[in-house]
Amino acid sequence: MILNLKKLVFIFIFLRLKSNKGLSFKDLNFRKIDFTNYNLIKNFIFKKNFYKIKNKNVLTFDFLNFSNKLGGKIGINLSKKSIFGWFRIYKNKIGFPWSEDLTSKRLVNLLYNYEYINSSANTQDKKKLDMIIFFHIRRNLFEFKNKKIYSITSFDLIAYLLSCAIIKNINNKKIEFIKFVVNYQIDTLGMHKSYNLLEHSKFINNLNEMKNILLFFGINKSSLFDELILKMTSVLSQYFHSDGSMPLFNGSNNIYTKSIYSSLNKEYYLKKREFINIKNGIAFYSDKNKKIFFDVVQPNKDLISSNLSAGTLSVELSGFGEKIFTNCGASESFGKNPEYLRYSAAHSTVILQNTNISEIREGTPHIKFPQAVVFRRDNNSETETFEASHNGYLKKFNKIIKRKLIIYKNTDMVVGEDTFISYKDINSRFIYHIRFHLSDGMTFNFTNNKKNIILKTKFNNIWIFKSDIELIVEDSIIVDNNITKPSKQLVIKGVLSNKKVVKKWSIEKI
Repeated sequence: MILNLKKLVFIFIFLRLKSNKGLSFKDLNFRKIDFTNYNLIKNFIFKKNFYKIKNKNVLTFDFLNFSNKLGGKIGINLSKKSIFGWFRIYKNKIGFPWSEDLTSKRLVNLLYNYEYINSSANTQDKKKLDMIIFFHIRRNLFEFKNKKIYSITSFDLIAYLLSCAIIKNINNKKIEFIKFVVNYQIDTLGMHKSYNLLEHSKFINNLNEMKNILLFFGINKSSLFDELILKMTSVLSQYFHSDGSMPLFNGSNNIYTKSIYSSLNKEYYLKKREFINIKNGIAFYSDKNKKIFFDVVQPNKDLISSNLSAGTLSVELSGFGEKIFTNCGASESFGKNPEYLRYSAAHSTVILQNTNISEIREGTPHIKFPQAVVFRRDNNSETETFEASHNGYLKKFNKIIKRKLIIYKNTDMVVGEDTFISYKDINSRFIYHIRFHLSDGMTFNFTNNKKNIILKTKFNNIWIFKSDIELIVEDSIIVDNNITKPSKQLVIKGVLSNKKVVKKWSIEKI
């Protein structure tokens, strides 16, 4: 009933406004970094009637960017056939595929590729394309009004700003609302609240696009996002491993890292900042030889956090231009993205009873999660100490998990302490795993006592990992750049009683 009413309201609004004429869709391409996954699109774009596939990678119209690169009449005809065919099927639908930010992404791709599609089009096709774009503009404006602030993405904002500017219906109130939504999605340090560095990068790119839209339409607000762009770029500049890759937290991958990095290097306003007061996010340490990233994100139920993994207190380490400890990563593949990559076991963290720290469901934020993630750092001339805890296992297993990292500044050594604290005196026994996923291509040899292991990297750097109990080596994988690579993981495994237990480990270059 609600859907039918919504449909009638939209039809009424559209019919009232369809007489708008003289709208121009020329020169509307403000893309700075192209986040199109061309390798992915190759897998389906040449299939017959692929536009019928109910998949987000199709429904965003990213394939238009591929067609544009393909060029010529083949690309143009492929674009028109797919747009017109898709519109016939879905124009009267309510909800999916007009939900989330799919409408916004389609509209942006239609406008950014408009001139290319029309470069070899007859009058009839041009009118049809203009009608479809106008339909998307009205649909976007209609859907935008019904969205909650926490469900509005930066792609929604671009499409909304473009739509308002095109139909000459923009004012200070709307621009201030856009600024309000933007600020809502950024924490006090300037980190996107997805705590996914790829999403963070896309957000910066989209802020730049919005700035250029304002400039193009002569709206005197182009400096609106300058301070935030500076803040977010200076944050991002710190979040690269010593090998130039991004750490793999919360769905991040390295498909577009080269483009992102080269863009950063060219920014005249890029400034290095110290982030000593992180309370929520990805804490990090950096010196000339090594980098460490530490997940101290407070999980939540916000839609912006849909990609958050169950990897609380996970750690990544790189040194001398190579990654040592990693998380398993994430893919950006056509079809179903493996949900197990969000599991706690896919991260270099502490796990009880082989259960996730946060309960997750496919494509949604966390359902159940730690209600308190506490982090602090101490600093002196010799060491930097990270100390964090979470209560994600308290309700099920009566345990508080605490992780301490002591990072030595003048040597290439990190000492870790993982502590299991019982909240109540209950007689129970649980299996724990402390996992350290290794970068691919590393080889290893145990020492005689099986408590120490010698690690050799691709570049023949030697590290020694020490534990206070015997170590286990298990198979693992790394999924990065949409490539799945076999790897290994170091595992400290044991059984807990109701007593406080501290497990110590260290890693040092030799």
